Amino acid sequence: MYKWYADDTEFRSEKRLIKPNIFVFGGIVISPEEDRKLREIIKEVKSKYTYPDLPVKWNFKDLKSVYKEFNRLDQYKGLLENSYEWRREIFEKSLEVDYKVVISMLENFQYIKNNLKKIKGELNCILFSNSLMRLGLLCKRIKAREFQVILDWPENGNPTPFNRTYYYGFNRGKSKDGIEFHCGQLSKLGFQESVMFTKMTHSNSLQFADLVIGAFKDFCYAHMAGLPSSLGKDLTEVIIDKYDKYNGKIQNIGVNVPSNNPNLKTKMSQILNEYMEKLNT
Repeated sequence: MYKWYADDTEFRSEKRLIKPNIFVFGGIVISPEEDRKLREIIKEVKSKYTYPDLPVKWNFKDLKSVYKEFNRLDQYKGLLENSYEWRREIFEKSLEVDYKVVISMLENFQYIKNNLKKIKGELNCILFSNSLMRLGLLCKRIKAREFQVILDWPENGNPTPFNRTYYYGFNRGKSKDGIEFHCGQLSKLGFQESVMFTKMTHSNSLQFADLVIGAFKDFCYAHMAGLPSSLGKDLTEVIIDKYDKYNGKIQNIGVNVPSNNPNLKTKMSQILNEYMEKLNT
């Protein structure tokens, strides 16, 4: 059974903005055998700094309370100080594993007027629905017999919007707003009948998905801000060939931007096409 481990993040495309205006939702598609390999790699790297069963993530400072609970604050400080080293090692070693990155992103033009907490769930569900369609098309290409979607437990503790979004994709082959899925009903493509939720702190694979989208966020911001380099940009370049693609293109496949976001869609096409040209030469 193939699995998609996914999480969300957001960022400001410009420093002058008060609130995040670009939202990202995505993660990795992986088979059971490769999933085991990935988990062992992550535990191996973590064991150099702490217990292999303690978590890591992109915004590592969020985990201070977890390390405090287990009386491992010294190890927390060591991981924080060496974040470049362990992140890079995880990304480089992940190249030994067969997985695909599938991400959706959009720009929210009403970010100033709207309450961020109020609309974040709605935006994530739009991105989730977009990703489900791409995952359905991916399942057809790789001829997956079974497929499970695994999400981090929602911040607000309410999984209902994601369950409702999945219901429509699984049973009706469309979004809850009536947008038809090009792949058809997910129920006919081997998808499990419901989403599985878990805590990122208890799943090494979900922790890796968090690192991947965190690096991608940093990668996008670096390009948009004209920065020559950044940790996330460097790490995304390490695994750029892992992004799902078709006919040599990542855009609209591994990274999807809705058509009603023409500026962001054009910008991401330019960025990703440049990398694909390098890979294909």
